[in-house]
Amino acid sequence: MDDNSYFSKKFMRALLVSATIIFSTLLLASFQGFDAPPDVANQIATDIQHEAATTTWLNIFLNNLLLTLVVFVPFFGIVFSLFVQFNTGYAIGAIAQTEGVSNVLITLLLLTTPVGVLEYVSYIFALAESIILAYSAYKRQLKHRLVNSTWKTILLVAVLLLIGAVVEAALLGRL
Repeated sequence: MDDNSYFSKKFMRALLVSATIIFSTLLLASFQGFDAPPDVANQIATDIQHEAATTTWLNIFLNNLLLTLVVFVPFFGIVFSLFVQFNTGYAIGAIAQTEGVSNVLITLLLLTTPVGVLEYVSYIFALAESIILAYSAYKRQLKHRLVNSTWKTILLVAVLLLIGAVVEAALLGRL
């Protein structure tokens, strides 16, 4: 694999870094959520239950896609991704607290569902692309990366998120 191929060594390293950042942020934040005051944890769980009862596959897809597209913005997207994953992990931890189960177990279970796999592969690719875009901007090669590779990542992410949204809505009985 040369450095100009889509799956270059540089991009593969960015995928590994991205996965490490996302999963560690998600897990660490789940501990914070698990230790949230009980009234805060209950409110988060109630809000999520209400949202799940009223959402459609299109709402899920557009929400996830819009959040993920922001991640592609060089430099800012990296920080934004951490913010989103922290909030997600915090909510997972809060729900674990209200249900009286391990936040680590809930996090791992969510990541291994079909929806979790589809969404988190998308998030990892988006963050990896953001890292590469930031590096490309630093090296003054941003236009080259955007034209030759970034569109592939955006397309892959959009397709995976669309499939994930349809599966999630089906599982929620909202299809």
